[in-house]
Amino acid sequence: MSKKPTITRAPSVARYEYRVWGEHPRARKLLEQLASTVSEERVKDCYLLAGDGSWNAKVRNNRLKVKQLIAEDRGFERWSADRPRSAGDAPQPFDVLFEQLRLDRPQRGKSYDLYDAVDRLEADPDTKVVFVVKQRKRYTVGRLRAEATDIEIVETSEVMHTLAIEGEDLDDLVALRKKLGLSDQPNLAVHTAIALTGD
Repeated sequence: MSKKPTITRAPSVARYEYRVWGEHPRARKLLEQLASTVSEERVKDCYLLAGDGSWNAKVRNNRLKVKQLIAEDRGFERWSADRPRSAGDAPQPFDVLFEQLRLDRPQRGKSYDLYDAVDRLEADPDTKVVFVVKQRKRYTVGRLRAEATDIEIVETSEVMHTLAIEGEDLDDLVALRKKLGLSDQPNLAVHTAIALTGD
């Protein structure tokens, strides 16, 4: 599965994101003070690491979500996002994975187990599948969103800590990054950080 990914249709969403790693207790505390709303959730994701860091693909609740890096500006990455409903909607090579994982089954009301589907995947040196559990706190700060998340790698039980801000207004994001004291931290997407844990 060495084909270069391609877009098959226009993405539905595009936002700027900035993600740092580590606990950052000061920034987390400040987010609590700045936020107009705070919520918590626990989610399970299955990341499909296909070797090209400009693509981020995962399965959540038996639905594929694919994000593509489309721009970088002032340290922020702008990602488009889409949720393909069929293999034909998915960019390469995720169209093949969609088919092999039989992700059409849950949409048709058929019985489905993602772990079993992954076990049946054809061996591919270009693709790695990683299951994670996320304990996440979400914040709304004006027109922006932020999150503080603990990510557990299911296979190894390793826990990674991350903090992110995202939105569509780059000036507001730059100001929030500075206020949180994160301007000198590298911006690293989740799938890239997960891939590095296996190195």
